[in-house]
Amino acid sequence: MTSGWSDVVLDQDDPREQKRMAVLRTGARLFNERGFDRTSLDDIASELNVSKRTLYYYVKNKDDILFECSRLALEFLHDALERSQRRDLPPLECIELIMKNYMDLISNEFGACLVLSTDRVLAEESRKILRDGRRKVDHAVRDLLRKGMEEGFIAPCEPKIAAAALFGAFNWVPHWHLTGDRQAYAKIADEFMEIFLSGLRQQPV
Repeated sequence: MTSGWSDVVLDQDDPREQKRMAVLRTGARLFNERGFDRTSLDDIASELNVSKRTLYYYVKNKDDILFECSRLALEFLHDALERSQRRDLPPLECIELIMKNYMDLISNEFGACLVLSTDRVLAEESRKILRDGRRKVDHAVRDLLRKGMEEGFIAPCEPKIAAAALFGAFNWVPHWHLTGDRQAYAKIADEFMEIFLSGLRQQPV
């Protein structure tokens, strides 16, 4: 894995940005633990030991926290896509790299928030941004599957279904495994990919 979610560069010299990130991380963690509907801004303020009014210096409302957490998670994932494409890897290796980066992402509170929380509560514009971001990743994996089949390295399959199986399996992990343990998530990713790659790889005739 070339880099991790914790390696994302933020402007750590900006005190306001540091505090905003603290609000987002706390919100994401509580959304993951309690659910978005059962978490209030008062809960987030209490966790941070600040007033609810203070939160409005950094976020617009609770929906804004959910959107920003999900947007940042997708931003990291898109960066991982670009890194894998620059390395010009064979399709199966590229898929493996993308999915392992994806697992690293969802071991973090922002990535878990992306898969555990629904965007239905958000405004249409925000939902479109997030859905376009998810679609970009999904289609990148589908394109790699098609390329691998064309080159004879991947067994014939329906790319849409294969990609859905991959992401469906990975997205379920935060439901049954606590986030925050990157090593444990990396081990699960290795085991998942061993299973999936064995099924996807074209076997000698």
